[in-house]
Parts: sequence; structure tokens; C-alpha cells
Amino acid sequence: MKTQGICSKIIVFSLLCAASPLFSETFRVRKLFPLKLTGTVQNEQTFVTGINDGIAIFLPDDRSWLEGIEIKIAIPEAVAAWQDSVALSLYDNITPRPSSSQIDYGGTRSFVKPLPTRLSWIIRIPLSASVSFKESAYETKLALVPDTKRGFVFVRLQPAMKGIPDETINAELKISVKPILINKGKLCISVAALTGETSPYTIFIDGNKTAADTNGYTLSPGTHDVNIVSDFYRSEMRTVRIDQAKTTELAIALKSLVPTLTVASPDNASVYVDGQKCGGFGKAFEISEGEHTVRFVMGDYEIVRTINAQKGKSYTASVAVDLKISED
Repeated sequence: MKTQGICSKIIVFSLLCAASPLFSETFRVRKLFPLKLTGTVQNEQTFVTGINDGIAIFLPDDRSWLEGIEIKIAIPEAVAAWQDSVALSLYDNITPRPSSSQIDYGGTRSFVKPLPTRLSWIIRIPLSASVSFKESAYETKLALVPDTKRGFVFVRLQPAMKGIPDETINAELKISVKPILINKGKLCISVAALTGETSPYTIFIDGNKTAADTNGYTLSPGTHDVNIVSDFYRSEMRTVRIDQAKTTELAIALKSLVPTLTVASPDNASVYVDGQKCGGFGKAFEISEGEHTVRFVMGDYEIVRTINAQKGKSYTASVAVDLKISED
């Protein structure tokens, strides 16, 4: 029994030593599980594998929001009870391209580690040198970034020692795979003037002056305030919500600084602005700066008011006719 244990450790040691990025090998899997990740939804895909299976995790074309891959393995007791009996390996340069109909492969093994002697294990694979997630007691963060130029990551489960009992060899492992999305979103702002030509303006996001950027702004999820300030247009303020791994479009139409007036009145009334009869109730129209007279006429009933219009201001002239009944 002692000799078997020593031999087993030697085999595991050999397997670990073979993890050099320069070590290439050919191998056969019992079954290949192809998965397709999304780059905007943190959906989890769960399936059951054996300890001689491979997993090909295909990445989305747009990886702007994708910073890693999380693999969660539910380890059966038959595997956890035999320390260092099963290992997980990561490969680069896999040929041929993985498919469910292919079981023979060649590749360069870049990482290998035996499954721990507990009932679950989470492996997090970074897809760039700078990621936000870290290693913890129950989560293993790989210290390397796999080669993803061909659009996939290849993972393999394999026996790591001899003399494993049949119940371990035939054990099934429940595996869940999901994308790790960056905790950011993007805001794209388009600014236009009614005249078609846009004079200089300044963008403030959450009170911070920001240069105009057609590629958008990367922001934390939540609500943000956007202000447009200009000497040529009215100030505009919007509040937008940014969602994780999503792009929010914000279109802002700049308005002239010329004062406007909107008239709201009953249809059977006549309204005069500076002596000119007004039509098109409810629609704003431009007026000059300075004092204006608004006269409302309905039958023998007349009301006159004045407005001192100022640059960049909007005004509304409205008349409400009400009937009040009182009881003594």
C-alpha cells in the first residue's frame, strides 16, 4: 500500500512537471463538450462529464465586457476521497478545431492541477493580464492568460495516478461554466443642433468635465448625470442608467438660446401676442428678448399680461376657465 502511494505521487509529480508551456502532447478524450459563451449576459451552462472528457469553451466575437471564465466543479465523494486522483488541464494550440465529433487532439498543456479533496472547486481563468477578480480560499485564479486567438479555451479532465478504483474512474462530475463580465457599462452620447451645425459645447458626467468621445464612456453600473453646457445653446441635463456589460445610447438635441413662448388656451378663445393673433396652440415659437404683451379674449372677457423674455428661457401663457359652485 505504501509502495502504491509512492508510485501514485510520482505519477502526479510527473503530470505536474509536464505542465510546461513548451510541452506538447497528443491525447484522446472520451467525449468533447463544446460551449458557447455570450459577452453581455452572465448566463451559466451546466452539464455532467466524466474524468476523461474535454471541454471547449468558445468565446463571443465581441469580448469588450468579458474579462474571464468561471468553471465550477461539483466533485463527487468517489473523487474527493482519492487525493490527487483527477486533474484539470488547460491547453493552448489545440488541433484540430474542437467539435463534438472529434475525440483525438494535440496541444500544448499550459496548466494542470489536481482536483482538491473537497466537494466543490471554482477555477477562474483570466482572459487578459489585468482583471478585477482575485484568488480566494475556495476560488483558484489561474496565474496565466490562455491563448484565445482562435476563439476558444480548451480544458481537459484526466486521471492523475494509477490504481484508481472503478467508482472513481466512472464518477460523474457536475460542471457549470459562465462568463465573468467586467462590472462596467458604456454610455454613448450623440449631440446635435436643430440647425445641423453644432457650435462648441462642454460635456459634464457626474460633475466632471469630459472630452467628447465618439467611442463612448465606460462607467460603473447605476445612475449618472449628464450635463451639456454651451455659450451658444441652452444647458441640457439628463439622468441615465448604466447597466453592466451593456451600452446605453443618449441623444441630445441642442436648443437655441432664443426665448420661446407656448400658448395654451380653449379653442373658442383668441390670443394676441404684441397685437398679432396667435394660432397653433400648444406649440412653442420663438420670440425676441424683451417685453411682450399677451392678450386673451373670449367673448366680452379679456385678460392682458406682459412677459419680459430673457435669453435661453421658455415661457408658457395659459388660461384655465373653471366653474365653482359654493353652498351656504
